[in-house]
Amino acid sequence: MVNPHSGTRLGRSAADMIRYIEDVAQQAGHHARVVTTQGPGHATELVQEALPTEPWAGVVAVGGDGTVNEVARALVHTPTPLGILPLGSGNGLARHLGLPLTLKASLQRVLAGSVSTIDSARLNEYPFFGLAGMGFDAHVGQLFSQQAQRGLATYVKVAMEAYWPYQPQTYVVNGKPQPAFSLSFANAGQFGNNAWVAPQADLSDGLLDVCTVAPFPKLYGTALSYLLFTRQMPLSTYVSYQKVQEIWVETEQPPLIHYDGEPVQLATTRVDVRIVPQSLRVIS
Repeated sequence: MVNPHSGTRLGRSAADMIRYIEDVAQQAGHHARVVTTQGPGHATELVQEALPTEPWAGVVAVGGDGTVNEVARALVHTPTPLGILPLGSGNGLARHLGLPLTLKASLQRVLAGSVSTIDSARLNEYPFFGLAGMGFDAHVGQLFSQQAQRGLATYVKVAMEAYWPYQPQTYVVNGKPQPAFSLSFANAGQFGNNAWVAPQADLSDGLLDVCTVAPFPKLYGTALSYLLFTRQMPLSTYVSYQKVQEIWVETEQPPLIHYDGEPVQLATTRVDVRIVPQSLRVIS
């Protein structure tokens, strides 16, 4: 399932890449049916249509975390495993799984890798496999989704422009008011690009790692960013964690959230997040 609009490495070379995938699969003794998605939600529809037609050895998402989410949600609680060719902007789930980030190496892993079972999660009706959240990260995710250019440089630019005017909000978490710069619900440990918000997160422990970043002085932002990209977020006095199977959050106004990097404006003030243990088979 190829998303030609993912990240910075598809688009112009999508046709060549499709031919390469088909050729390499054939040389390895496999039949690969390669399909290009046409818009949001299309990958899910394509997987649902394809699953009953043949006993597929796997369904492979080619793109970023959004594409992975669309493919994976159709594979939850099925015997068919998810493969990933991580060619998106951040590739958070692929990085957590330790997958290669080049087309050649990741394709070889898909064709020869082993299958394991991981957890998934849900935020209200939205399935997610890496992270979901509220607060600053969701705000930046929405701004980033509006940009013509993808990639890390664009994300950093958007985040820096949004940082100074952003004001923390108060959430009611399991009935207790909690001021926070951001709330993250981590199945996997990172947003992507090695931004490790919950480096201790385990994809198969049946638990979510909830990361709360409390309000902090604006000048502390540089230090917090350093901890984020060096897997040291737990060292910050402004960061706290709890492991949960489920958690609920209430807000005064319907919040903006993100799941696997995709921003969504909710219509409700109630957010319920829960783990779905051992629900997705993956090739890694």
